[in-house]
Amino acid sequence: MQFLYPSFLWALLALAIPIIVHLFYFRRFKKIYFTNVRFLKEIKEETSSRNKLKNLLVLLMRCLALACLVFAFAQPLITKNKIVNSGTKAVSIFVDNSFSMKAERENVPLLEVAKERARSIIESSSPDDKFQVLTNDFEGRHQRLVSKENALTLVNELQISPSVQLLSTVINRQKQVLKEENNVSYIISDFQKSITNLDTWRDTSISINLLPIQASTDKNVSIDSVWFEGPTPLLNQNNKLIIKLTNHSEREAEDIKTSIFKDGQEKPIAIKNIAAHSSRTDTIAISILTPGIHEAEIRVVDFPVQFDDTYFISFRIPEKAKVLSINQGTPNKYLDALFKGINYFMLVNQDIGQVQFQKFVEYDLILLNDLKSISSGLANELVQFIKAGGNVLIFPSADIDKSGYNSFLSQAGASNFGEFEKKIRNVGTINTEEFIFSDVYEKNAFSLKLPLTKANYAMSNIQRAGKESLLKYRDGSDYISKFVNEKGQIFVCASPLNTDISDLVTNAEVFVPMIYKMALSKVKKDKLSYTIGRDNTIELTRIANEEPVYKIKGKSEFIPGITNLGKQIMLDIKGQVKEAGYYGLNLDNKEIKRLAFNYNRRESNLEVNTVSELEDEVKSSNINIITEGEQKGLSQYIGENNKGMLLWKWFVIASLLFLLLESLIIRFVK
Repeated sequence: MQFLYPSFLWALLALAIPIIVHLFYFRRFKKIYFTNVRFLKEIKEETSSRNKLKNLLVLLMRCLALACLVFAFAQPLITKNKIVNSGTKAVSIFVDNSFSMKAERENVPLLEVAKERARSIIESSSPDDKFQVLTNDFEGRHQRLVSKENALTLVNELQISPSVQLLSTVINRQKQVLKEENNVSYIISDFQKSITNLDTWRDTSISINLLPIQASTDKNVSIDSVWFEGPTPLLNQNNKLIIKLTNHSEREAEDIKTSIFKDGQEKPIAIKNIAAHSSRTDTIAISILTPGIHEAEIRVVDFPVQFDDTYFISFRIPEKAKVLSINQGTPNKYLDALFKGINYFMLVNQDIGQVQFQKFVEYDLILLNDLKSISSGLANELVQFIKAGGNVLIFPSADIDKSGYNSFLSQAGASNFGEFEKKIRNVGTINTEEFIFSDVYEKNAFSLKLPLTKANYAMSNIQRAGKESLLKYRDGSDYISKFVNEKGQIFVCASPLNTDISDLVTNAEVFVPMIYKMALSKVKKDKLSYTIGRDNTIELTRIANEEPVYKIKGKSEFIPGITNLGKQIMLDIKGQVKEAGYYGLNLDNKEIKRLAFNYNRRESNLEVNTVSELEDEVKSSNINIITEGEQKGLSQYIGENNKGMLLWKWFVIASLLFLLLESLIIRFVK
């Protein structure tokens, strides 16, 4: 037992007063003369003993009453901690305001219950204490300490938010404000397993209190992700869109209805059953007939949790796919004929002496046709173009400068050219698993004629990361290979394109789809959507000589931060998107891209940690779990936990009882 005001214990010296009164008053006696009769003497002795006992009882009652009164002023308490938290302290309260807190318990949303708990914590604290009210949004106004009155205002203003944070991240954010040893943290949450990661927490610098508030909802089916099978959707093609659904429940989800809303029409996909705690994928074909920006919204019918029942995607089909052919002389007539036959492509021919490096960024594919040498300047620009996401295709000349070529190929991460061998060879295998030739040929539909060459360069056998063979000679050596370098690709042909050496250009079954898909191939798929609270940056390719002024318009409107990274630009949205849907990215008041934002699926799994599971997970000695029963008397619990159990009221009552006993002894004890 400890005392808040131990200096009052000096008042116990006042116990000497009733003792002095007893010694100098009750022990006075008068002489009464009687005849010396033995019987009267015995009566006198017995009466004197009884009076002495009565006086001692009165003295005891008075001393106890006075002592209890002194103890009451000293405010004794029984503490749970070894040290009493006295004086001003900082209190950080995290209120989980994520979507899972929309669940109801006894027809009351969990968020409202959490807000009531937060108010109880604030009101039960000392008037001089300072408070931090923290949510999943990590807003700037929640990063400082405020007064008791302002803290109550912040709690009353709390709303459901799409943001969600790991609890370890929350505590680290609280530590930035709580720096003293007697400061305390409260975390009010449903403690879903997807966000609770305190099993490795060992920091004991602050006292942490967990307040679990949970509902009984355990049924949910979510749309986890949506993506195209290929690296990019193609015009006038049946593009395969894959949808992943997950059942987070303990039982099978039956008759789950999904649909896709596109171009103003909703089309049902399928009705499926999904086993408990499992996922399944559906594939649908989307035909894109026009270039430009396209939107699609995938929906699933599921109750009661609905924040993850809709998935927005947006993608752009360029008006034209631009190809640059850098030639050593006369442009290749077969290439010209190829691209004239496909309106979607635009071919630009440039002589090696007139190349405009600054416009490389405008092209999807750069084709090096019959070049005898590659200068260091051109090599450097091509390497930068590849790393930024561009594609380069090389058809070498029959008499190249191998040192210049191989220097460039080494920088680009490709195999080098060896000796030029004049030998007739047939291409024997085609890689139909790779995007360039996938979905081009019907299996076993016909006997495909593959190219034949009369001469070729031997390609080095040095293994390169990201290498994949597209066409191989019958002896297993490479005819056309692909190499990945960061975000881009380089395709290398071992033989010139000259018809005197190779019949590739006359082999339309291989040449046409190969060039077509090389221009459209991408290492990194374009993002179909962004996740609110997780994807805070948007990467763009920088347009030459621009002074960009970007603005994002949608359900909210703001100007993002800009970071220039050479030929790339990073836009920082800084968590300003709060609602799922479509947002237009505007450059100088012209929309250049449509952005789709979805809510974070982290809380789709509704499984929560029970109190016993939390106790098993929490290993740190400074983390305390406040159960539902203790939360019902939260104010009293906090007072007892922080200051201990105050006993002064009981000592006042005891003092009054002792005074009452004194009166009863004086009145009734004869």
